[in-house]
Amino acid sequence: MKQIFTKSGDIVTEEVPAPVCGDNEVLVCNFNSLISAGTETMSLHSGGKGVVGLAAMALKNPELAHKAIELVKRDGISKTIDLIKGQTGKLSPLGYSSSGVVLEVGKNITDIAVGDRVACAGAGYASHAEIVSVPRNLFCKMPDNVDFDEAAFTTIGAIAMQGVRRAQVQFGDNVVVIGLGLLGQIACQILKAAGAHVIGIDIMKERVELAGELGGADIGFTAGKDAVSKVMKYTDGIGADSVIIYAATKSSEPVKQAMQMARKKGRVIVVGAVGMDLDRSPFYEKELDFLISCSYGPGRYDPLYEEKGVDYPLGYVRWTENRNMQEFLNMVSEKKVNVKRLIDYTFPTEDAAKAYETLNSEKRPIGVLFKYTESTKKELVRKTQLKPSTIETNNINVAVIGAGGFAQAYHLPNLKKIPYYNIKAIVTRTGSNAKTIAEEYCAEYCTTDYKEVLQDANINMVVVATRHNLHAPIIIEAANAGKHIFVEKPIAMSYEDCKKVYDAVIENKVNLTIGFNRRFAPLAQKAKRIVEKRINPLMVTYRINSAGMKKEHWVNDPLEGGGAIIGEGCHFFDFCNWI
Repeated sequence: MKQIFTKSGDIVTEEVPAPVCGDNEVLVCNFNSLISAGTETMSLHSGGKGVVGLAAMALKNPELAHKAIELVKRDGISKTIDLIKGQTGKLSPLGYSSSGVVLEVGKNITDIAVGDRVACAGAGYASHAEIVSVPRNLFCKMPDNVDFDEAAFTTIGAIAMQGVRRAQVQFGDNVVVIGLGLLGQIACQILKAAGAHVIGIDIMKERVELAGELGGADIGFTAGKDAVSKVMKYTDGIGADSVIIYAATKSSEPVKQAMQMARKKGRVIVVGAVGMDLDRSPFYEKELDFLISCSYGPGRYDPLYEEKGVDYPLGYVRWTENRNMQEFLNMVSEKKVNVKRLIDYTFPTEDAAKAYETLNSEKRPIGVLFKYTESTKKELVRKTQLKPSTIETNNINVAVIGAGGFAQAYHLPNLKKIPYYNIKAIVTRTGSNAKTIAEEYCAEYCTTDYKEVLQDANINMVVVATRHNLHAPIIIEAANAGKHIFVEKPIAMSYEDCKKVYDAVIENKVNLTIGFNRRFAPLAQKAKRIVEKRINPLMVTYRINSAGMKKEHWVNDPLEGGGAIIGEGCHFFDFCNWI
């Protein structure tokens, strides 16, 4: 399938394997997707190109800098530099708002059927791609009278709506909207439908006029030093009940002006990415409420909600991100929000670079859509051939299933160094990662479906480095396919699954090795030689100094990782048994 990425600072359209539909997901054939001009432009220009660009991003983002330091501590400077260089050529997916038709439904989803029309959300999910796989709480059904062009705006509409909700607007409130781009134009219409008096402000006169034309703004001003006095005049010297900032700028001027515009005990809501160098005086003297609006609502960035499909009880959390998406679609359906007028350009994926160039043109368009072939009769190709197929008879042909951080840091470099191994295939859940890693290690092909490599008669061995809950089922299938197996610990998540793995390996007469690497440390080998000639029983005390793991890390998930004892402690149980 075709998908749009940024690669080394450039916009590219690449052929990558189609995603696999997870148990909590649906597979969607995209008909349209919308460029988020503010967010996507910022990501493209956040740091420049190459290693220098990544270094600039790290300087701006303390969390990235901290991760780099931890990598240096763990792996050394040389390996960290190699890893960073690898990231510079990585395919980074773009887009997070799309619409299309359901092709497949995961086994845990019961309220959606193949053929349903849906709006999709989420970075890494609702990408600019022909086919996407989206978790349950990140998509919703489209009303019959809403078309795919309109539904592609749903994620952006939910972001705009959440900013309005944070302002707690009441009928008759005077609300200032600063920044009349995509978010601001939609927010003005939502506010108007909620009974507010809307004042729109933007640096571009054309956008102020558009807000008035759409009926969202009662009055509008171009941004400037006199904007505050104009707001005070319109509100009879009282000031705005709420000021919502949808602008995107490094300047702190929008926030400073917002505090001057707001009435005593009013609210200032920040939605866009703006400078936050605040003046204390108006903040303190007016006793203002200063609030941040987080994306499209409660549930955002919560993996239990977004990935596992665990909804928040409606009685306690009335408006989640998914319910905001549904309500936005309702407003479009009821003609309370007009997004058609916001569409300036529509491009095919082949013209992706041209589409992004328009964002920096003099006109600075508001709505730019990608349009895909409106057909659900697409072959789901989950394998991308990168070079001609060959048969290596003198080497061991290996497929790596699950090429995450550990596999990239250790297994793949080691396999590449050993002359009698041939890395034939890379399997990861994300097509872009599969292709990037496969190209880096000169693999023959990449895929998002591990069954592809199990069906390949030329694959002799698989390295399984997926999340822990997938180890046992993949091992059993690989053994049944006659493949030799190296699996990262643990072998399985339960004794019953361990027994099934054992039976499959014995029955099919394949080799199975588990990645218990503590056995091979030089001091461990020396200790083994010392104690192996003993006559008396051995008492072992194993002291572990661990840096700990964040609570939200997947290893601590009882279903995916099994927790610290199963996920990590098995190393030390094995060592004690071995020695």
